Amino acid sequence: MGLAQSYKKNVFCLEGDWQKDMRDHSSIGAALTFLQQNLGINYIYKQCGTRENLEYYLSLWKLKKYANYSIAYFAFHGKPESIQVGKEFVTLDELGDMLHDSCHDKILHFGSCKTLNTDEKTIKRFLEATGALCVCGFETEINFVESSAFDMILIEMFQQYKDIRMLDKAITKNYRSFTRRLQFKLFYL
Repeated sequence: MGLAQSYKKNVFCLEGDWQKDMRDHSSIGAALTFLQQNLGINYIYKQCGTRENLEYYLSLWKLKKYANYSIAYFAFHGKPESIQVGKEFVTLDELGDMLHDSCHDKILHFGSCKTLNTDEKTIKRFLEATGALCVCGFETEINFVESSAFDMILIEMFQQYKDIRMLDKAITKNYRSFTRRLQFKLFYL
């Protein structure tokens, strides 16, 4: 129906290895810390360099003790219908299989380039496979800083709404130029 159980939604973030140079400290972690320190939004943050890491952390996230971490934030490089985990790509269908019907009352956000650059049928199949309230992300190449700023706004907005339809309207109304430039999309059943 598109209604969250509560307003308070903590973040479960999985982030890929952005750079091949291990001295590079690029990470979404600072944005999550900002949200926690300023808005009280708790988070779990893990880096994933392999498909096995991804599957392992997703299996842990399914445990009842993490039920209030209802926003999954996938911060990876991407291409249409996929996220890059290490050297390989994991498709939305594969991710749907990993999450199989475990995302009731959860929001899935892809902070990655082009992952949602696909047809609506693929997105609906992913939503049905996972049971998620909604899935959102970008259809195009995105700038890391600009998209990270938008992601923080989005996570804060998730706290204000239970009804995904109302959230969608508020995002469109208040951040129209941002969503157009980033080609942000939000889907729900």
